[in-house]
Amino acid sequence: MRRIVISLAVAAAFLSCAKIPLIDIVPRSFVRGPRTYGGGQRAAADSSAWNTPAGKGIYIAALRFPEWASWKDGDFRGAEAVLFRDSVEVAACPMGALPDPDRIRIIDGHLWTDVASNGETAVYCDGRHRLTLPEEELLKGFLIENDTIHTLGQRSGGGLCYRVNGEEVFSSGAGTVFGQMETGPGGTHFAYGITIRKGDAVTTEYHIMNGADEIAVVTPNGGGAIYDIRVRDGTVYRSERRAEPPSSLCLVIGDSVHSLGIAAGEEIHQCKLIDIEGEMMVKGYSLFGTLIRHWIRSTEGIRHQVISTRGVPDIYADGGRLAYFITGSDGRITMADIGGEIVSAREDSLFLKIRSSACADFRSGTFAAALSDTSGRKHRLFRDGRLIPIDFNGYFTSLKIIE
Repeated sequence: MRRIVISLAVAAAFLSCAKIPLIDIVPRSFVRGPRTYGGGQRAAADSSAWNTPAGKGIYIAALRFPEWASWKDGDFRGAEAVLFRDSVEVAACPMGALPDPDRIRIIDGHLWTDVASNGETAVYCDGRHRLTLPEEELLKGFLIENDTIHTLGQRSGGGLCYRVNGEEVFSSGAGTVFGQMETGPGGTHFAYGITIRKGDAVTTEYHIMNGADEIAVVTPNGGGAIYDIRVRDGTVYRSERRAEPPSSLCLVIGDSVHSLGIAAGEEIHQCKLIDIEGEMMVKGYSLFGTLIRHWIRSTEGIRHQVISTRGVPDIYADGGRLAYFITGSDGRITMADIGGEIVSAREDSLFLKIRSSACADFRSGTFAAALSDTSGRKHRLFRDGRLIPIDFNGYFTSLKIIE
C-alpha cells in the first residue's frame, strides 16, 4: 500500500511543532566556487557539450538587468538570462527587447534560451547560438535528444509548427499547443487543441500527434473538460473532468478510465499530469470556502494531500515525502514543511516570494527553491532550511536539481 501523507497546515498545527528558523543565511564570506555574480567574472561553462548532461548540482535560471534598469517600470534594456549552479553563475545570454521567462529553460544543467525578432527565432545554449528558425515562434515544447533539437512553436501569426533541427515536420494553421511534448523510442508526441462549433455548442477538439502523424482525436466528455494530455511509451494519458458520477475527475490511460474520487460539484483547478517514480498521476487543488486542499492522486487514490487555511503556492513530491511553502496574505513565505519538518521564518527575514511552481524542486531528499526578493535585489537560494544569497537586479524563473 502506498504511503499517504496528509498535512493540516493551520496555525494551531504549526504552533505545536518544533520550528527551525528559515534564516540560516550563509555569510557573504562563504566560499562558493570560482566567483559569484557581482565581480564581473563567472565560472566557465562547457558550451561545446550542449547535448550532454552537466555536473550534479542545483541549477537556477533568472532574468537579470543592469543595475540602473528599472525593469518593474518596463525598462528591459540590457536584459539577459543567467544560469547559476548552486550560487555560482555559469552562463548568461542576452534576451532582447522583450524578455520572456517562458523563453528560458534549464535542460540537463544547460541554459537554453530563444529570442524572436525580425521574423526569426534564434536559439542559444549557454549563450552560444545553436539554431535559427525562419519564423517568430514561442517555443511551447523544447527537447534535446542526442544531437537532435525538437521544437514545438506557437506561431506569432497563429497556428503551430513542430520542427527537428529547425526543419519543419508538421504545421497547422490553427490550434494551440496543449500539454507537454515528449520523445522516446515510440517517437515524438505532442497535442494541440482547435476550437470547433457543434450546433449551438462550442468545444475544443484535441489532436494527438506522433511527429507528422495524427494518432488520436479526443473531445471533452459531455459537459466536462480535458486538463492535460501526455503520451508515454505509446500510451495516451489524459486528466479529464467528466459529467457523469461517481467522480468528475478521471485519469484516462489509453481506453481505461480511472475515477480519482473527486465529487461532481467540487471546484477543482490545475489537474496536471505528473510522473512520480515512473507512474503517471494527477496534481491539483480544490476549494472549500476558506480551505484549500492540494493533492496528488493516482489510480489507487490519494498519494499526498495538504489542507490549509493559508496560502500554499504548490506541493512537491519526492517519492513518499512531501514539501511545500506556506505564505501570508501578501505572498511572503512564512514557513516550509519538508517531509513533516517545519522550518519557520523570523519576523525580520527578507520579503521573499516564490514566483512560480517552476522555481522549486524536491529530489533525493533535497528540497530547494529560488526565492525572489520583490522589495529589492537580495534574492536567496533556499536549500533544506538554509538561505544562500544570490544578489542581482531581476528575478528567478526556474530551478532544477540535477543528480
